[in-house]
Amino acid sequence: MSAELIVHSLLDRPSIVALVGDRRALVQLPQGSLIPAIVYKVVDVRPYPNVSYQVGSQRSIARVQFNPLATSIAMVQTIHEVLKKEFDFLHHVKVAEKLLVSCRVALRGPVDKDNETGLWTQPYDYLLQFSE
Repeated sequence: MSAELIVHSLLDRPSIVALVGDRRALVQLPQGSLIPAIVYKVVDVRPYPNVSYQVGSQRSIARVQFNPLATSIAMVQTIHEVLKKEFDFLHHVKVAEKLLVSCRVALRGPVDKDNETGLWTQPYDYLLQFSE
């Protein structure tokens, strides 16, 4: 649950709140939510053992996917630009009582449009390395 708490805290940054308000949800937005919004999920978490455990904390690496939802692909890209500005190359900061060692963009998925709702999205995955 540490990765989810870290991401939840990171999404409280003013530049992100200015774009989507409180419309940030783990896995699924509540029905009837306004758009634009961000849905995120922790894809996986792996231990990254510290062999010298006597002198350092144990670490984990989480892959987190962010899926902005908007009525235009331009807004999706704007949200990703703000996320990247806030998260990419974030190093050695305390977040949700954990040390976030590193945060980097890992991959970018395909653009997608839901024809029924008219919403656009594009997933971006980030790798978060943090101390347990």
